[in-house]
Amino acid sequence: MTTPLALRRAFHAEWIKLWSVLSTWLALATAAVLGVGLGLADTLSTTRSWDTLTAADRASFDAVGSAFAGLTFGQLAFGVLGVLVATGDNATGSIVPTLTAVPRRGVVYVAKGTVVAATTLVCGQLLAFGLFLLGQAVLADRHLDVGLTDPGVLRAVTGAGLCLAVIAMVGFGLGALTRHPAAAVAALIGVVFLAYGVARALEGWSYLPSRLLLSNAGDVVAQVHAVAAKPRLPSLRLAYLDLAGYVAVALGLGAWRARRDA
Repeated sequence: MTTPLALRRAFHAEWIKLWSVLSTWLALATAAVLGVGLGLADTLSTTRSWDTLTAADRASFDAVGSAFAGLTFGQLAFGVLGVLVATGDNATGSIVPTLTAVPRRGVVYVAKGTVVAATTLVCGQLLAFGLFLLGQAVLADRHLDVGLTDPGVLRAVTGAGLCLAVIAMVGFGLGALTRHPAAAVAALIGVVFLAYGVARALEGWSYLPSRLLLSNAGDVVAQVHAVAAKPRLPSLRLAYLDLAGYVAVALGLGAWRARRDA
């Protein structure tokens, strides 16, 4: 039986390992740099071309979503971080001392997953709110900015941060399942990005695959006006269920691998 003290020690060890490797800092820095750079580029482009936009384009403009234009690459960085945490011990050979200190793989898995979830949730929210405030500062020059108290804005900003954590946990689950960084990253790219093309190809028969896509769910929860008359997008409720489902499946597969090898 695992004691509370053993759990605390496992959490503490995984926390130290997470922040002692360069890859953690690089992943978070990459997400921040790309998020800021591409988000600024998109909002600046909008302000400069606003006078030439059609009435339909102006009506569909989402001041929140524009600030998050760079988060697609940020999501990949967070996902890779989850993969590296899950596969790091096996890739470096440190799994031997890890299991010597904490003999149960299930406890190690829970400790790693908890640390990744807490870290990416906090960092994701900080990045989302930072990008939102920066984007609104740019849009304010043309009086296109919105505030957190406007309808749907706070929900969209927190949703953007949540999506980053979700994709990190999906990457973590895939990493725990495959125990190979390259295989897990390839699977992550397939789930987050390449599945979009497959779902679009099937829209002639059904929009259901598109409504179940992780990327489309992320678009819906991170924008104010995303749930427009677009049949390929899920409703807001279904989008949250999609996110929860992806996390549950990925972590469940990782847990199954941990139990099998216990």
